[in-house]
Amino acid sequence: MQPIRTLIVDDEARIRRGIERLVLSCGEGWEVVAALGDGREALDYLHGTSGAVDLIITDVKMPEMDGLTLIREARKQYRFYPMLISGYDDFEYVRTALREGAVDYLLKPVDRDQFRERMTEIREKIAAGRSEFRRREETERRAERLKPARQTQTLSYITSAGIDIERLGYWVEDFPLGRYSLLYVSLDALPVKTRTYTAKDWEAYTYALENIVAEVVAGGGKPGGRVGHGEERGDGHGGMSGSGGLQGWSWRGGNSDFWILLRGPSEEEGLEDAALALAERVRAAIHTYTPFTVSVSIAEPIEDLYLLPEAKRQALSGMRHRLVEGGNRVFLGERGRAAGRGDGDRPEAELAQIAQRMRQAVGQAKAEEAEALLRLFFAELEREESPVAIRKAAQHLLLSIYSAALEGSGGSGADSESVEEALRSLDRAPRLQELRAELARRLREATDAIREAWRDGNRKPVELAKAWIREHLGEDITIKRVADRVYMNPTYFCEYFKLQTGETVLDYVTRQRMEKAGELLLADPAEKLQDIAVRVGYQDVKYFGKLFKQWAGVSPSKYRERAGV
Repeated sequence: MQPIRTLIVDDEARIRRGIERLVLSCGEGWEVVAALGDGREALDYLHGTSGAVDLIITDVKMPEMDGLTLIREARKQYRFYPMLISGYDDFEYVRTALREGAVDYLLKPVDRDQFRERMTEIREKIAAGRSEFRRREETERRAERLKPARQTQTLSYITSAGIDIERLGYWVEDFPLGRYSLLYVSLDALPVKTRTYTAKDWEAYTYALENIVAEVVAGGGKPGGRVGHGEERGDGHGGMSGSGGLQGWSWRGGNSDFWILLRGPSEEEGLEDAALALAERVRAAIHTYTPFTVSVSIAEPIEDLYLLPEAKRQALSGMRHRLVEGGNRVFLGERGRAAGRGDGDRPEAELAQIAQRMRQAVGQAKAEEAEALLRLFFAELEREESPVAIRKAAQHLLLSIYSAALEGSGGSGADSESVEEALRSLDRAPRLQELRAELARRLREATDAIREAWRDGNRKPVELAKAWIREHLGEDITIKRVADRVYMNPTYFCEYFKLQTGETVLDYVTRQRMEKAGELLLADPAEKLQDIAVRVGYQDVKYFGKLFKQWAGVSPSKYRERAGV
């Protein structure tokens, strides 16, 4: 058995030496690692050895730091058994010692036989504690090895159809904090030669595709290449990477699609670029190593994993733009803008902004506003000279309208077949005028469907949630906490809130925090930025400053200067 490492603390050298002799007389299983004169020296020793002590025998009354304070401070960081020896036969000392976790309290002068008897009992307790600690460590190591597989299984459940997310409990707590990006990988139209493939061929190719995706996620850009200090995959399917502060998980969806979740730290930028780079590597690797091509759709980043079903919906919606753009592409966001397409030489950027505003208006069933935006869209579209570009812009707008209709009406109506029929109706429009009329008709159908879905609803939960958020801006606000206040499922609440307000819960929280911060900045010129950041829920003043500048257009200090404060 490993010797029991004992630290002796007493301000009288003679007593320290006597206790040391008593300890060593208990047999070979005991080791005195140090004998020190006060609690401060002992605490410094523990810090210097990372708490490598099993038993501390200490006096109560000492200069600098007494024995009770030593035990209380040391137990905040280290595991050990404390034993007090004192010349004070005072019940308050005994009660305080026991409250601090002392295993025994002996009076001076120490009786040798009593001391050895107590040390035998302590040795048995320490041995049992070591065994229990080893068992707990092994259990934790086993759980840590299985964690990636467990996380991947949870993600697979959440992205599966018909899964009730409430049955998974507090699954988000199993994942680290940060910003997340969800990627959807889907096989494009299959080559003609695949018609001759047998079931075994498909099984082999599916296995190959799954492993290519997992290895690219866990590796350095191609199968077999690993970078950084990433963790090993738990089951060969859920890859995790750790390079540059990023982590990734991958899993199979159906027979021909896959999912990837990429995480980056909340306070750092670059997640969008990392997701795009990863999507391109997956697309290129599958094109290189298999006879297939895939398209990848990337949802908008999220900061709360309870929004994962919403990200899934966005990714699926973005993949619809493959109907217009063709396959073997990466699509960004719900609007489905194909990556790598230049926006500077054509009015695509303006058209995309108008389409996004129209999507929001449709989602809120604001028919008049949506129709006004449609007129603005076509006024901008008339500047486009290419008939192909005009047709594609109209098709993308139609997909945005259908996406808003699906979200606003609870998922009824627009299945993939009706979407394809709508796209064909645009192809049949001979002139710009007919194209606009067709889109106007689809727009009215969408807003009518949403109003119908709203007929029996009410906005009360949203107003209650907003009021609670405004009252708790300085706290850690999560989707789960807000949803619990209005007795709603977190996933449904996210969709409901956005449907009713036109913005996500997190966007609303951020905006309210920035507005409150603006008020605080002007109310007291002497208040420090760090204090203001904490009062509106941010511990990191740099991250707060970045968000404030995005909201106000200037830094917090410049905001004060402009106001003349």
